[in-house]
Amino acid sequence: MRFGGGIRADSLSSTNPTRLGENAGPCSDDCPEKILRLLPPTNNEYALNWRRRCLARLRRRARRVEDGMRIRLPQPLTFSDDHVGAEFVVVKRGARITFRGENGFGHYHIRNFRDLPWIVVPQTKVHATIFAKPPAPAMTA
Repeated sequence: MRFGGGIRADSLSSTNPTRLGENAGPCSDDCPEKILRLLPPTNNEYALNWRRRCLARLRRRARRVEDGMRIRLPQPLTFSDDHVGAEFVVVKRGARITFRGENGFGHYHIRNFRDLPWIVVPQTKVHATIFAKPPAPAMTA
């Protein structure tokens, strides 16, 4: 079965056996790391910029997310229950990640969370102060 005509999207037709390279204008920056490792060295500024964008995205996606972590997004998000917020607490259940509002209520899903430029909000933890017991007085006889 044949669809359409002319040059195929992957440019491997019998009439035009050329391959598109990274100099031809890849716009999407979601190239897997395995593929990036296979690419030969280049001096092309466009290709180098694309590789930088791909590596930056891979670094963002590799950030560690822990249960109870407090994160802040650059812009507030509005949810279907009219909650508007930019600061959330991470709730992990296995591989599933949801978020509670900073007030501790609600369970929210943030689409493409790992691709967003969020930051970790440092939390001040107050520890109990433990004083050593004074030595017992010496017994005199």
